[in-house]
Amino acid sequence: MKRIGDERTKMETQSKGESSLQTFKHLIPYIMRKWKYFLLSVIFMFIGSQFSVLTPNFTRMVIDAGIIKGSFEAVTFYSLLIFLVSCLNSITSYFQRYLSVLFSQSVVLDLRNVVFSAIQRQSFAFFDKMPIGQLVARVTNDTDRLTRFLAYQLARILQTVFLIILAFINMYSMSPKLTLIAAIFIPIIMLLNIKYSRIIFPLYSKIRYQVGVLTSVADNSLTGFRTVKALNIENYQIEKFKRENETFLKLSLKAAKLRVTYGQSGFLVLAFAMSAILYFGGVAIINGEFTVGSLAAFNSYFLMLMWPVRSIGFFIASFQRSMTSARRLFEIINRVPEVEEKPNAVELPPIKGEVVFKNVSFGYIPGKFVLKNINLTVKPGEKIAILGPTGSGKSTLIRLIPRFYDVTEGKILIDGYDIRDVKLKSLRRQIAIVSQEPFIFAGSFKDNIKLANPKASMSDIIKAAKIAKIHDFIVSLPKGYDTIIGERGITLSGGQKQRLTIARALVADAKILILDDPTSNLDAETERELVEDLKKLMKGRTTFIVTQRLPLILLADKIIVLDKGVIKEIGTHEELVKKRGLYYSIYVELYKKQKAILTGKEAVKVEATGEEVNSNGISL
Repeated sequence: MKRIGDERTKMETQSKGESSLQTFKHLIPYIMRKWKYFLLSVIFMFIGSQFSVLTPNFTRMVIDAGIIKGSFEAVTFYSLLIFLVSCLNSITSYFQRYLSVLFSQSVVLDLRNVVFSAIQRQSFAFFDKMPIGQLVARVTNDTDRLTRFLAYQLARILQTVFLIILAFINMYSMSPKLTLIAAIFIPIIMLLNIKYSRIIFPLYSKIRYQVGVLTSVADNSLTGFRTVKALNIENYQIEKFKRENETFLKLSLKAAKLRVTYGQSGFLVLAFAMSAILYFGGVAIINGEFTVGSLAAFNSYFLMLMWPVRSIGFFIASFQRSMTSARRLFEIINRVPEVEEKPNAVELPPIKGEVVFKNVSFGYIPGKFVLKNINLTVKPGEKIAILGPTGSGKSTLIRLIPRFYDVTEGKILIDGYDIRDVKLKSLRRQIAIVSQEPFIFAGSFKDNIKLANPKASMSDIIKAAKIAKIHDFIVSLPKGYDTIIGERGITLSGGQKQRLTIARALVADAKILILDDPTSNLDAETERELVEDLKKLMKGRTTFIVTQRLPLILLADKIIVLDKGVIKEIGTHEELVKKRGLYYSIYVELYKKQKAILTGKEAVKVEATGEEVNSNGISL
């Protein structure tokens, strides 16, 4: 948890060190790739803005040239023009919005692909530090927020600029004096809305978070009502909900107060501005310096400016929030993986399977070693069991072989090649892993089996499934190998999941096999059956077995015992039992718990003394 917190703090610190404008610069290359869509959107936006500012002028003509002069023809003509302009404005608005969405979605599609690719490039250390939920949120929520900004807010600010310029030109052409009055009030309204948006957006974020807290409290209490009743904590849950509900109320009231305060302030300034325009405009009409139609048109232009002016505040807040999202995306894109391929990395040829650890030391945290000075040579086809107390470094040792992490000191050789000098794909495609909790992807049985070898033929898939003893189950299903498996294999039993991963490993046809405690979550009968399947999988492969299960341990040619990151013992089962060291202690403990599942040569026999012994006659 500390490492996750450290990583998050580090990223937040980097985020604060970069301004929103600097982040926007990183977006420009992505924007420029779709510049044609953006340019067309701006052109239609400009044309639409031109149509928008024509309507008040035509309204002026309806009043001055038609209504006041009693000309039915003028009223009809300019009314039809207003209708025509509105239709044309709607058409241009349609194309402008479509192109804006096309532009934003195209930009974010590229960005989302780059982010996802960057995540896939990261090494294990990155996923150790970053919560998966955070990564999913960045790929989905952050890109969605950026899409909305590019599609609507960016377009809206450009439209605002166009409308302000065109409206002021028309207003000034009618009355410089009234335009000056309007120019006094517009900045006041703008500043009020900028201040309001800066305060209200963070508050809305707190409200959304509090809704999540309320939902979580209610969900936990209702889902776990049996536990609540059993522990007699109903009052505690009620008080907890009340506290969170009161927090939500306070935040909501604060938001409502801000809306009313700034909303009414804005309307008061607007009302004062309208009163001033009507007064000075009315005086100008009485003096014959202005017309009724011109005053109506001027008011229309002034009101037309209100939404664009008010939207500037929202644009600033939206820009800052969107750039925060963009910054989170670029943190991933620009992140250098801890495990990187060398520029001159070579292709690892088909291997025999020799694995050598030379003076290997490793630590997740600098200066704190988990493994210390490991020296080990594993011959092609040899089966190695790795045992040791919790925290001894067993899982870490096997994670270094496919180079999920880089060694801190020393080197690992496969068939004489330093694994840091070869291409990662050529290394990992020759290593198969069967883990304690196999991950099954949503998709068909066929797709899951051939994951490690996409070029595998149907006959290869069926052959692997038969060896793994899952073929009969698959063909019993209505769609056979095309049957869709539920998310994470939820429809399969533990044994079926493991057999599926065994079939996957067989199709991969890798020379190095890593078994990471594959039978620990299975019942005794399933475990016995699966051990027999694993024997077939291990045949002819260099195998590393991390396990606490005796049936698997006793399959090994050699056993390594780790303690505090150091190899304490190494040898065959018989040698280590006779030595009566750490392995013997572990073996005795395991035997007492697991003797019921042992079969064949590992079966228990009872001597005349009544003392339980194993097949080697070692007293337990």
